[in-house]
Amino acid sequence: MRPTVAALALLLTGCAVSDSTRYYMLVPLATDGAAPAATAGATAPVVIGIGPVVIPSYLDRSQIVTRTGPDRVEISAFHRWAEPLDEAIASTLASDVAALAPADRVVAFPWRGAMARSLDYQVLVVVLRFDGAPGSDVMLDARWRILGKDGREVLVRRSTHTEATGGSGFGPMVTAMNRTLRALSQEIARALQARPAATPR
Repeated sequence: MRPTVAALALLLTGCAVSDSTRYYMLVPLATDGAAPAATAGATAPVVIGIGPVVIPSYLDRSQIVTRTGPDRVEISAFHRWAEPLDEAIASTLASDVAALAPADRVVAFPWRGAMARSLDYQVLVVVLRFDGAPGSDVMLDARWRILGKDGREVLVRRSTHTEATGGSGFGPMVTAMNRTLRALSQEIARALQARPAATPR
């Protein structure tokens, strides 16, 4: 009986340490010096909120989704996001926009109370597609709009960015996804740069 119990314990221990799941995070990319110039006539930083970010239900999961055809996707069992994808996209966009527009204060959704009331502009993002395949390309397709302090719509736009992974495996794929977010951040930063001056508080 004892040898059997010991063998079972060894088997369970082996299963516990053989988990091959890998976790990935979206991260902001270092600024490349292409930040827009300061807004002409600006007298004080404005507060910009990035989010909420809405993602399609097929992406709303911890597993990384890859595209295998125009109408087919695969859900990886062993490659997962380390945090909710919608929150990761919002925080990455906020960090990138902040690096591109250092004169402004940029915050990621969610926000509450005084911070919600202090926003001069809010950027809402609806992701239509954000996937790809290891060793191939990734695509970010998103609609986004900028709202002013009074909730009025300042701008509406749709952006599509494609990046080559440049290598096999999920690591290069996630890095390419970061690059598509950086490209979207540059568009958002340029649009905010052209914004009308915020009403003084």
